[in-house]
Amino acid sequence: MTIKKIVVIIFLGIFLLTSKSFAQSESLQAVEEPFADSVEKKSSVVNKTSAKNSKSSTKNRTNDRDKKRKSEKETEKAPIPVDEPFQEPKPDPIPEIKKPSENLEDGAGLEFLMYNANGIQAFAVIADHERYKLRPIIAQHQIKGRSTVLQMAGELNDIATINAGYFDADGSLFGVTKVDGLIVSSDYFTRSAIGINSDGSTIFGQVQYSGAVLYNGETIFISGVNCTREENSLVVYNEYYSPTTGTNNFGIEIIEQDGIIIEIHRHKGNNAIPKGGHVISAHGSMAENFVYAKVGDEIIFQESIDSEDADFNSAVHVLGAGPRLVRDGRIFVTAADEKFPSDISVGRAPRSAVGVTKYGDYIFAVVDGRQAHSKGCTLQEWANILLNNFGAFNAINLDGGGSTELTVKDKLVNSPSDGRERAVGSALTILPK
Repeated sequence: MTIKKIVVIIFLGIFLLTSKSFAQSESLQAVEEPFADSVEKKSSVVNKTSAKNSKSSTKNRTNDRDKKRKSEKETEKAPIPVDEPFQEPKPDPIPEIKKPSENLEDGAGLEFLMYNANGIQAFAVIADHERYKLRPIIAQHQIKGRSTVLQMAGELNDIATINAGYFDADGSLFGVTKVDGLIVSSDYFTRSAIGINSDGSTIFGQVQYSGAVLYNGETIFISGVNCTREENSLVVYNEYYSPTTGTNNFGIEIIEQDGIIIEIHRHKGNNAIPKGGHVISAHGSMAENFVYAKVGDEIIFQESIDSEDADFNSAVHVLGAGPRLVRDGRIFVTAADEKFPSDISVGRAPRSAVGVTKYGDYIFAVVDGRQAHSKGCTLQEWANILLNNFGAFNAINLDGGGSTELTVKDKLVNSPSDGRERAVGSALTILPK
């Protein structure tokens, strides 16, 4: 081997040793560098994790941080971990209360309560009747229409709004309803209602609608108000129903204004409803009472809300639903007496209620149901929560199930069982005086 070859081999060996040392130093430098690629790898793992697991783990970590902050009495926000995707915080609609019976007042005549025990979660808002007033809302301002509670609340400067009476698919109401002195719906059954007087005081009791048309010396009884006209029936429509009656051509429709017949439509349905007047719509045997009717005749329309419990005729507003849950500070469930079907009277469900305290302050209350966090409750359990946890002295049940919804200052408080808001026929709202 020549000297030249020996020199080349020596230089080649030195080069290889130098390259290996350099590679090792680069590797050590990469490991020692903080957050070099660990964040990228963790982010990749987070992105591959399902949305459900991500939300669950985030919730668990958030709960742990909340407990730690409470124990250390810290007030600052906890930092967001680098391996946790940012989520916009969702403020609670109402403040959380540690004990279900503990009151929390906002200093403006409002009180917020939460009940969370035995797998049942319920919420209530209580408003000072001297600072606030109570009134019903008709969805879309007509009987044939539906809106969500948030939509109805958004139309007013409300404090709180709750779903109210039972309704049909088209929004037609079941139960006696009176708005600003005008009866806008009736019922065949005698059922519980709340009445609101002009001074803001409330009355509770079982009510029954009765109405009649006095014409040509005869008293002709009314089958219903603002509802579907059935065979051999007489229905009275007013401006709250819809622009027209929606009836078929098999009958007679008499347009009344100020006690005088101003139009007559024989064998022609779906006629316009005048503001401030009525359409008396008769079918079959009931139509025979108006065979000789003519324009200009006098026709008197009479109606009342009958009750053995209170004077509902003097109330400005009335909302019928039921059954009764609390009467004069005692549990008093009237589901059987008021002939409610089993889907309302039996079993656990999301529920809504309106009531008053012994001082006359208004109570709106809801209980979630059919969900993991809350199984709902029976009517008896609901009455017990209203009486013993929310301070109800009088209360009635409202429509429940997927309709159950309570908003406070345009924020949804509870979790509707449908997973979304349901459009309903009516609501009750608390407004500033």
